[in-house]
Amino acid sequence: MGLDSPFELGAGMAVTLPNDVYVVANPREVERLRTAAGLRRLAELNCVPLSPAEPIPSEVVARAAVLVVEVDPTDKASLRRIAQVRAARRDLPLVVALHDASAPAIRTLVRQGVDDVVSIPLDLDDLATQLLDLVAQIQSSVAAQAPLAPLVSVVRSTGGSGATTVVTHLAAALAEHSGRPNGACVVDLDIQFGNVAMSLGCEAKTTVVDLLEAGDRLDAELMQAGAVDSGRGFDVIAAPFAITPLENIDVDRLLHMLTVARREYGSVLVDLPANWTNWTLSTALASTDIVLVTDLTIAGLRQAKRRVELFDTVGLARERLRIVVNRVEKRLFRAIGVEEVRRTLGHPVYATLAADPNVLSSAQDQGLLAWEANRRSRFAADIADLAERLAQGWRH
Repeated sequence: MGLDSPFELGAGMAVTLPNDVYVVANPREVERLRTAAGLRRLAELNCVPLSPAEPIPSEVVARAAVLVVEVDPTDKASLRRIAQVRAARRDLPLVVALHDASAPAIRTLVRQGVDDVVSIPLDLDDLATQLLDLVAQIQSSVAAQAPLAPLVSVVRSTGGSGATTVVTHLAAALAEHSGRPNGACVVDLDIQFGNVAMSLGCEAKTTVVDLLEAGDRLDAELMQAGAVDSGRGFDVIAAPFAITPLENIDVDRLLHMLTVARREYGSVLVDLPANWTNWTLSTALASTDIVLVTDLTIAGLRQAKRRVELFDTVGLARERLRIVVNRVEKRLFRAIGVEEVRRTLGHPVYATLAADPNVLSSAQDQGLLAWEANRRSRFAADIADLAERLAQGWRH
């Protein structure tokens, strides 16, 4: 037995196909592949010339990311190759090459743990397509089994309640609690008036609408290409540049995009618009936590109460609703206090955020976060406490 060095195939496969693809086939087929490959570059393919009855070298099974093995269904010694591979590596992607790929033979092999079947003589283009599809299916399956990161929908009681300020600061604070290298991500779904990217001084070339138009083609790589690094431990997917009709958002595409983001980031925060539609409600229902931001004004509390009632109507669990009261003045006597908010909304207050107008105004003018403008910001300290409490809840 000899292990041939990798040889070049054609163009287009090297980008996504694993480097360690091994083909175990009879010497004649290996030579035919070598001749057919010529100077076309597709990927580096490792060929092992062996008769169909010979066992596969253990080092080949150990090294392979994907293994293509010739099998003769009429030869028990050849069929033992499948059991040999599965005993050594149960989850190794395994493709069997057959001279006669009949339906009964394929069914038998699939029952034995084979992922796919190809015909001999091997066609390079067909083999490339099958291997790419197999790798994509396996990656998708692995991703689907991975736990999704928390999804936080930030909801405003009224326009001007400070929800965008809350979502940007909360994202930066939550990024420090992320167990993933990509930190957090803010998805600006206020598609008519969203300004998350602008408030952070970020220039976006791709928007949330562009990613939604990708549909099923949207994956982690495309999402990373469309996200903007805020420079503060979290990425931003910007709202569209032009005002977009609310009814233009497809619910299934939106939920797919959020799922891709939750697999890529440690936490995902969504800045929702003030208006409610089927897709905004679907986003809220899919969320780990719904942060409802209100202030202490009569108008703000009235609208917050209407939103709480709406959530009850659609069956959103109360334990996922977090009432956050913004712009709370830390003084003894207030016209409306936190206890009044609890009674008015019929729901406990999860957190309060200090009124810090001078610091926030100065920070916003410079495209900064509160603690970047003033380390002693009371608002920043309250945001840090809110992030810690949310993260602690996710850990339990």
